[in-house]
Amino acid sequence: MKKRLLILVLSLSLVMFLAVGCKSSGTSAAGGSTTATSAPASGTSAANPTVAATACPTEASGFAKTKFIAHAALGFGAFHRYIYKPYRAGTFRSGAHGRLVAFIKAGLAALFIKREIRLAGAAAQNSPALCKLILSPLRTVSETVQAGVDKLKGGDASGISAIQNGISQAESGAASQGASIAENLNAPLG
Repeated sequence: MKKRLLILVLSLSLVMFLAVGCKSSGTSAAGGSTTATSAPASGTSAANPTVAATACPTEASGFAKTKFIAHAALGFGAFHRYIYKPYRAGTFRSGAHGRLVAFIKAGLAALFIKREIRLAGAAAQNSPALCKLILSPLRTVSETVQAGVDKLKGGDASGISAIQNGISQAESGAASQGASIAENLNAPLG
């Protein structure tokens, strides 16, 4: 019992540590990108003013496509390894063997995925080829990851499908621009 409690406390401490480090700031990590709120992004309606259009660069800077592929591969691989595969195996069901550990890993993976998607988005903003097609699906994935894990705790699996759909859109959009993503299923959470 003491060992389980110790593991739980350490895991929750790690989650708290990662959550503090994953706060987004108002500035872009790659710099140089600005947002304009006057015009909607392609694919968004003028009725949704919360989605800001992003000014895309005219030329790529600093291995933008390579950075995008690396971060997206880590994030998407972590989703499939720690959330999607255990979900398909039934590990999140009530009474399943290893359910608590699976939820802890899913929570850590959600934080890791959000971080990697944020970094992939910053890299995509520096690539004219990726900027227009990838940012919207990446935002969708980022917004639905934590909500999907929270829904899963309550027994609702619809959030997992929404994340999977967003990832599929991002992967197909990236592939159409010559940036095929090979998911890294060995993404380190720690």
